[in-house]
Amino acid sequence: MAGHSGPGEPEAGPQPSGVFISYAREPDDPSHEESVLRLWELLRSCGVDARLDVGEAPQRRDWALWRAQQIREAAYVLVIASPAYRRHAEGRGDASEERSVRWEARLIRDAFFADQHALNRVVPVVLPGRSELDVPDFLGPEAYPVSDFTVEGAERLLRLLTNQPAILEPPLGPKPELKSRPAPPSTPARRPATGIRNEITGTVSGSVVQVGSVGSMTVPGPSAAPRIGVGEGADPRTKRAFEVAFRRAGGRLGEATDRAFPEGPGWVQHFTGDAVLCAVAGRQAVAVAGAVWDDLAALPGFPDGPGFPATDHLDATARVVDLDGGTWKAGVLPRDPEPRWQPKPRLSMEARQAFRLPVAGPADLTVRAIATLPWQLDEDLEITRQTREQLESALPQAEISAQIPLLFRWWDGPIPPPPWVRASGPDVRQTGRDARYDQSAGESMRAVARVMLPNSLTSAITVSVEFQANLRITASEVVELWTAAWDTAAVVVPGALVAEPGNAVLLAPPTVELQVKADVPEAVDLSVFGKPEGRPNPQGAVTVVAPIGLDRNERRAWATKALTRLARDWGFVDAEETDLG
Repeated sequence: MAGHSGPGEPEAGPQPSGVFISYAREPDDPSHEESVLRLWELLRSCGVDARLDVGEAPQRRDWALWRAQQIREAAYVLVIASPAYRRHAEGRGDASEERSVRWEARLIRDAFFADQHALNRVVPVVLPGRSELDVPDFLGPEAYPVSDFTVEGAERLLRLLTNQPAILEPPLGPKPELKSRPAPPSTPARRPATGIRNEITGTVSGSVVQVGSVGSMTVPGPSAAPRIGVGEGADPRTKRAFEVAFRRAGGRLGEATDRAFPEGPGWVQHFTGDAVLCAVAGRQAVAVAGAVWDDLAALPGFPDGPGFPATDHLDATARVVDLDGGTWKAGVLPRDPEPRWQPKPRLSMEARQAFRLPVAGPADLTVRAIATLPWQLDEDLEITRQTREQLESALPQAEISAQIPLLFRWWDGPIPPPPWVRASGPDVRQTGRDARYDQSAGESMRAVARVMLPNSLTSAITVSVEFQANLRITASEVVELWTAAWDTAAVVVPGALVAEPGNAVLLAPPTVELQVKADVPEAVDLSVFGKPEGRPNPQGAVTVVAPIGLDRNERRAWATKALTRLARDWGFVDAEETDLG
C-alpha cells in the first residue's frame, strides 16, 4: 500500500521531497499493518514528512495516479519487507489479491532499474518480527532494520532520512611539504644466463631430472584453489540467507572451507574460523561456534529430530542453545553437565496413552498423569528386586502421597497414611518389565503407580500415576492432583530405574498426558468456569511436552492450561486460566 516524504539531494527539475512508504497487508497477520502505522507515526514525530494511503483514504482520487506520483516525486521510497510484499513484488502472488501492491511494486522495480540513483532512493525496511528474507530479491540483501518504534530502535533509518550521518567527514587540511630524495645509483642489468631455459607447464606428478648444462628450469607449484563463496551450492533463497548471517557475524567466521550442503531440515556450511552457518529451509540462517555445532551433531536423532540452532551462538562457551526446525519442534540444547536435548513446553491435544492404557478399576472419578519417557536405555534394563525396594522407599515421599490426604483427609490426627503396597490379584501381573503399587483407603479412594519398560508397542518407559475416588471434587483439586501425579510419574518412579532423570539422554520429546475421566458427570464441580453451553461431560486428556523435572509452580501452570483447554471443549467457552486462581 503506501505513504510519502523526507529530504533528498537536489537534481535538475523539481527537487524530490518526502518519503513514500510502500507496504502490503498480511492476511494472516493484522498486526503488520499496525506496525506500519507505528513507523509512520514515528517518522512524522521525528520531522520526516511521511504519508500513508490511510492518511489520504477519505478523499476521492485516482489512486493509481496518486501512487505513481508519490514514487516519482519522493526523495526516498521505503519498501516494508513482509512475505506478502515479496510474493507480489516477485510475481508469485495470487492475481486476484492485492492488485495495487503488485502494480505499485512494479513501478518501484522499474524505477529501481531505470534510475542509477535508485539504489540510494529505494530503501528496504525490516520491522520488528520480520526478516531480511522478506525483502524482494531485486533490492538485494541489505536492509534497514527497525528494532522498535523509538528513535533508538530506528536510528539508522532516521539518520538516512534526515541526512544526519553517525560519523561526519573530517574537513580537508593543508598539504604537507615532503622533501625530495636523490635517485639511487643505477645498477647494471644482469646478463641473461647462458644456455637453454626450460619451463614445464601443467601439473607435475613425481620427479623432474635435468641432465647436462641446459641453463635453468621452472617447475610450476600447485595452483591455488578457487575461493568458495558464502552459501555457494545452496538454493538462491538459502544462499541469500547465508550472506545476511555472514555479514551479521562481522568477519568472525573466516572463509568457507567447503560448499553449502543439505543436512536434515536445511543447509549447512563450515568456515575456517571454527564456525558453522546453518539454516532451516525458509528461515533465517544463523552462525554458531564449531564447539556448539559439534555438541549438537553428537545428539541422538540429529539432525532431523533436534533441528538446528534458532539464534546466533558464536560464543563457544554458551551453556544453552535454542533449537527448532526438526521433527521434535522447539527445544533447547543444555551443554552442562553433558550436551542433551530438552523440549520447550507446549500443549498438544493428542493423548494416545491415556486412551490406550486401562484405568486401575471402576470408579466415579479417575485423575491421572501418564509420563512417556523415550530415554536411551541399556538393552538389558529390568525391574529387579533392588528396583522395587527403591520404589517402595520413594513412593511414600512422593508429592502425590502428601497431596491426596491434604485434599481429601483420609485420616485425622497422628494416624499415618495408608502404605504403598505391591499390587496383587487376578487382574495384576508383576514381571521384570512391569510393576504396580497401590495405596488405598477402603473402597472409596485409592492411588495407583505403575511403571512399564519398553515393549513391542512402545520404545519408551511409561509411568502411570492415578487417583480414583467415589466422591465430588472441584476443578482446582483436579489441577492439584495432576501437579502432584506429574512429578511422581516423570521423576520419582523412573528415578528407581534411571539415575538423574532430568539429565538422561532423550531419543524423542518426553510427554506427560493429563487425563480426567468422570463416569458420573457430577464427580467434578466445574462451576468455577461459569455456565456451560449444554451439559458438560468431563472426560478427556491433554498432552504436555515438557522437560523432565519442572518445578511445582511450572507444573501447576501447565496443568491449569490443560484443564482450561479441556473445559472449553466441554462447553465452557469462556473458560480462562485465571478462573482457577
